[in-house]
Amino acid sequence: MSKRTMMDATILRHAVSIVGAGPGDPDLLTRRAFRRIAEADLVLRDLLVPDALLAATGTRAEIVDVGRRCGSAEGQDARQARINTLMQEGWQQGRRVVRLKSGDPLVFGRAAEEARFLAAHGIPYEFVPGITAGLAAASLAGVPLTERHRASAVLLCTGRTAEGEPDQAEDWAALLAGGTTLVFYMGLRALTGLVSRLRAALPAGTAVDVTAISQASLPAQRQVTAPLDSIAARLEQAALEPPVVFILVLAALPGEDQNSIPGCAFTPAAV
Repeated sequence: MSKRTMMDATILRHAVSIVGAGPGDPDLLTRRAFRRIAEADLVLRDLLVPDALLAATGTRAEIVDVGRRCGSAEGQDARQARINTLMQEGWQQGRRVVRLKSGDPLVFGRAAEEARFLAAHGIPYEFVPGITAGLAAASLAGVPLTERHRASAVLLCTGRTAEGEPDQAEDWAALLAGGTTLVFYMGLRALTGLVSRLRAALPAGTAVDVTAISQASLPAQRQVTAPLDSIAARLEQAALEPPVVFILVLAALPGEDQNSIPGCAFTPAAV
């Protein structure tokens, strides 16, 4: 056995941890996520994971920002290849690698692609769940996603449509009209077009309320609620900062309780 082979054999290699950071407030990290970050040697983090969340864990890991920044010339495929290489190299070096994603890694997080890469290269991995932004935003804003006699289902959607994918506005409108709550991620830039397509597809006379929650769980959290027809104008006035989650529900009928629950107290951690 060569000296290099003997050295490789003595390296204790840990599973790569694909960790959900939740919506951003360190208090909303799971205990397992907290431990994985605290014990990591290398953290590959997405853009939406705040510095204060990492600081709260006391981690001394090397932090590498791998999120896609607006205006970056790096393509999505090239960025993903770089992330894959960093995970692989870190694991080969015997480092505790954490791939840190905002929200939950398996909800619009591309974690499945990264896990398949690791599996194809014989690298053990684990998923550590996190609170996805849509669920956190709804709870922190006091907007029930399901409620007896009003909404029996909820659908998580993306406001971005990849090239070649069909427009799902008609399907979304049918579900919405039937009482399904729709939660849209990454829809701020696409909102005007999305609203137009939904209005065209909804049955005549269907009234829909929209709640937009910006930076859910962080000190800068803000929210705006308006009818579907006027939400775009209200958002332009409010100038909400991304990320923004949109919750669409059928408007309450006369005599019914409103969709949002008044008096919901929210105190974020000091991040």
